[in-house]
Amino acid sequence: GTGFIRARQFHTTAARLAAEDFYSVLGVKRDASQSEIKKAYYQLAKKYHPDANKAPDAKDKFLKIQEAYDTLSDESKRRSYDQFGTADPTGGMGGGGPGAGFGGFENMEDILSQMFGGAFGGGMGGGAQGRRAGPGRTGGMGGFTSVGEDIEAVATVSFMDAVNGTTTKVVITPIVRCEPCSGVGAKKGAKRHTCSVCHGTGQATFTMGGFHVQQSCPQCGGEGWTISPKDQCTSCGGKGRVRERKMVDVDVPAGCDSGMRIRMAGMGDVPIEGDGPAGDLFVRLRVTPSPVFKRKGADVYYAASIPFTTAILGGSVRVPTVDGDVEVKIKSGTQPGDELRLRGKGIRKLNSSVRGDQYLGLR
Repeated sequence: GTGFIRARQFHTTAARLAAEDFYSVLGVKRDASQSEIKKAYYQLAKKYHPDANKAPDAKDKFLKIQEAYDTLSDESKRRSYDQFGTADPTGGMGGGGPGAGFGGFENMEDILSQMFGGAFGGGMGGGAQGRRAGPGRTGGMGGFTSVGEDIEAVATVSFMDAVNGTTTKVVITPIVRCEPCSGVGAKKGAKRHTCSVCHGTGQATFTMGGFHVQQSCPQCGGEGWTISPKDQCTSCGGKGRVRERKMVDVDVPAGCDSGMRIRMAGMGDVPIEGDGPAGDLFVRLRVTPSPVFKRKGADVYYAASIPFTTAILGGSVRVPTVDGDVEVKIKSGTQPGDELRLRGKGIRKLNSSVRGDQYLGLR
């Protein structure tokens, strides 16, 4: 207990990290999956990378993001962190030296390619025109893999379809891998040339802030070879990616409402570089109003007109509900403005068997 805390205080780096909640740094929940952690890391790394963000505190934020990812992406370190508040229970630096916080940089070109549209390294060197990273290129020490961008679509459904659930269609145009070349960007049977930068190793050195980090070669995308412009795939122009228009079915759950979003995993854009997973499709719902009912959450409101004699003497009236017409008893002496409650006659709550109520405003 006390001795452990004191021991950690002698290591300023460990003490600083202990004050930073790694889950908060990455903006993920404590039970986040590895894919959610990678995705959050990738988005934050793009935002705060010193080459793209010139804010004075960008570098410090970037290092914190990297430290958090290095710990949470390693299951052993993560268990230790969850239990002791540090990846190294002995109170040490937690990683093996000053360069330990940069495991995820091995595929740094993925970040730079996403930020600058693939212009990093290749294109500036003049020898890799039209060459994109092909299948098989994944992260190294940090296990980092580029993730495609999320896309969004809007689906309009009727009031009753939102109440009961339905299946609708939306048209999307995600970025996909070119089928003829399998995302490589080259014609089938094209001759490969050894990369002149990495000499076939697929690795290059990236320098940042005095650190020398090995990463995938930006000239050849980590493949160790390039393809000449004349051998580029004609379907995608050598990019390995195309935008595809397609129609997809969307399952709209019963009880949904305007503004809700439905997530369809893996149906977004594929990454511009590398063989990482595609992003997600988020379908935002727009529910058209009902000419009969008004809705508030799972409850439904209906203005019911009743004959004067029924209000005075009592009786019954037939009123609509979301399940069809029902007979409702009216007590004698009912006054205009009185409200009746029909329990369980409202809308089913989302992902539940519980239903709201219907309220009758008498007039």
